[in-house]
Amino acid sequence: MRGHEHIITLRKSGLKPEWVFINDWPCKTDWADYGDFATVCTHGDVIARLDLRFVVGSKVNISADTEERAKALFEACKSFGATLIGACHVQPGVHPHLQEGWVTVWEKPSTQPEVVRG
Repeated sequence: MRGHEHIITLRKSGLKPEWVFINDWPCKTDWADYGDFATVCTHGDVIARLDLRFVVGSKVNISADTEERAKALFEACKSFGATLIGACHVQPGVHPHLQEGWVTVWEKPSTQPEVVRG
């Protein structure tokens, strides 16, 4: 895994990016390391062994070039405490408008009691 180091440094200083992009394909992690978002590359990693504590309370965008890995990253980010996750299986070599891979969006249920007005 690459790119998570900067997020951990931010978190230790009381900050966090608005979005964490987790790409499970070869990518640079420094091009999107600006203020509101950061990029992490998990290509080639064993997902079950990843320490994703840096996503606690964060919004996460996941893309992987296999459905199996996209779903595994999705479940891992949920278990590590992400609050909002968009995840997709990106089909290599297929135009973005012609993609037919798996996709899902999940939001952690609120722990705040519902306010009833009336």
